[in-house]
Amino acid sequence: MPRFLQAAFLQTAFLAALLIAGPAPASGQGRGDASVEPGQTFTGRVVEVTDGDTFGVRRSIGGTVTIRLHGVDTPESSQPYGTAATRAARRYIGGKDVRVAIEEIGRYGRAVARVEAEGGDLGAMLIGDGLAWHYREYAPNETGYRRLQRQARNANRGLWTQANPTPPWAWRDRTSGPGETSVEDRDCLGFDTQPEAQRFFERHRSDSSGGDPHGLDGDGNGVACESLPGGRNM
Repeated sequence: MPRFLQAAFLQTAFLAALLIAGPAPASGQGRGDASVEPGQTFTGRVVEVTDGDTFGVRRSIGGTVTIRLHGVDTPESSQPYGTAATRAARRYIGGKDVRVAIEEIGRYGRAVARVEAEGGDLGAMLIGDGLAWHYREYAPNETGYRRLQRQARNANRGLWTQANPTPPWAWRDRTSGPGETSVEDRDCLGFDTQPEAQRFFERHRSDSSGGDPHGLDGDGNGVACESLPGGRNM
């Protein structure tokens, strides 16, 4: 084959391959990622239930969004009732259509949102079942959640059958003292919001030296991970 024909053939083949592959995703977006904003609502189908309060929702207009349930914290998988909370979430919304109302956006676009299923507000259902805590630190005005938690506790439902259940945030943030096993090293990428990082920072800093064993306060001003959502540098 003449050289000029060979070059033309290769160029045509290359262009055809590009057309088949389709456009590359925009910078900062993975395959299937969708951009959302606080105040936005959308409908979609739950395609993944990671645990009791974290889900993947494929929007009806396209794109999948990772959702962290607003105002609710379910037991960790290693805690009592952690598996039960995940199973309940799958039963309520797994593979089903839901309505999502975005409250805020965490690190790398993870959306904190309310989720409404056919049976009602998912957070309310989980709390009412005794399979979730009202996350008062991040949703202090959710008086309905607080009331449902009190009712579940008084009725000894779910995790409230335990004498002294440990809140999942306390389970995650247990400090280590002398002679105890140290907690897993964390950095700012491991938190969704600045207040969450600040709480961890204050609980895990060295009492004797005021140090920063996890390196969360880069400029030493006592404020951790200032660039995270909710921080002063946002």
